[in-house]
Amino acid sequence: MNNAEWTSTEIEIAKQAFAAGNKNAELQLISLVQDKASDLPDIESLYALHDYLSIERHELEGRSQFDPETALFAFAEMVKRGLVSLSQLEGLDAKKIAKVKAMSMF
Repeated sequence: MNNAEWTSTEIEIAKQAFAAGNKNAELQLISLVQDKASDLPDIESLYALHDYLSIERHELEGRSQFDPETALFAFAEMVKRGLVSLSQLEGLDAKKIAKVKAMSMF
């Protein structure tokens, strides 16, 4: 969906939900890493944690900027992962919310 298909109100709602989803992803990652870091029985476990963090950092940085072109896909992934609720998207066009809901089921 391009920018022309989003109202200014929808853009603001989407940006707020997007920022909240990213913040929740960061908090989830921090919590998970704290748990994993408390149980590193050997150096291989430490290396595996490093690899995991590298992948997660790449993913976080990759979705750090809101883009209306890919927003519905990003929201579907965030809903699927429990980072954003559909209620946070209220105010978007009903068709957009329906698309996010449908895509989040797969």
